[in-house]
Amino acid sequence: MQSTARFQCTQSGLGESMDRIVGTMIAGAVLLTASSCALPGAGAPAASAARTTAATPGAEPQPDVTSQPAVTTPFAAYPGSAASQTAVAVPGARFANPDYYAMPGQTITFVVTASLPRGVSTAQYEWDFDGDGVIDEAGPLPVTTHSYPAVFEGAATVRITHVTGGSSTASTGVHIGRGPRDGLPAAPVNVNVVVTAHSDGISTLQISWEPGGPEPYRWGLTVDGFPAGMVEGKARTATMTDVRRVKDVKIGVVGFTQNGGMGTSASVTLPALAD
Repeated sequence: MQSTARFQCTQSGLGESMDRIVGTMIAGAVLLTASSCALPGAGAPAASAARTTAATPGAEPQPDVTSQPAVTTPFAAYPGSAASQTAVAVPGARFANPDYYAMPGQTITFVVTASLPRGVSTAQYEWDFDGDGVIDEAGPLPVTTHSYPAVFEGAATVRITHVTGGSSTASTGVHIGRGPRDGLPAAPVNVNVVVTAHSDGISTLQISWEPGGPEPYRWGLTVDGFPAGMVEGKARTATMTDVRRVKDVKIGVVGFTQNGGMGTSASVTLPALAD
């Protein structure tokens, strides 16, 4: 059964209400259909068109392979072979992980999916662990290990050259001295949900919280894990209407960075109401 769900966000201390969010609730989950409090990265809606938000952002940008310095180490084809007459391009190679994280001194295992051409099983892998254009290691295997002695932010690259002379380059981000969630908003604290109105199994909620760390760029509100709206980072309260209580409902709050990185969420569960 579907019901209309509305979400109104209020900025504490400013006394100003942001636009109302109207959506569809299916089995207790709110999905946005129109809002000026859209998820990060979404464009402004057209004047008369509704818009659906079905996913939260979150991916960090990948290193630009084309910006990495070109490196060249000759790897000749076998003399007299047919392969020595024609160079065949290597299908696109990539690292097993888009980013690698470690602390100084820890060993990282780099793995590359080589995707060599059919019938070709021999290749040379030239590894540049810091993206400075200098080959640090070369060998016949698509896997290697390396440790960084100090904090480092950059990229590692590999150039793959097979016996026909074709080659391909792959790149991956390297982050030494921090974890993948460093810099993302901490979970909010003192999350509280108060039922301010109720009728026929549907409730209106007043949600409040405090930052668990530095104030994020925006806050996201969820119902059972589904996006229900966004408020500015200065906000500390929000009102959510038309919340169906036929089952337990989990109300969540999570911070976002300006580039869409999602932090750790905190939630409160409202019990289902008896018939």
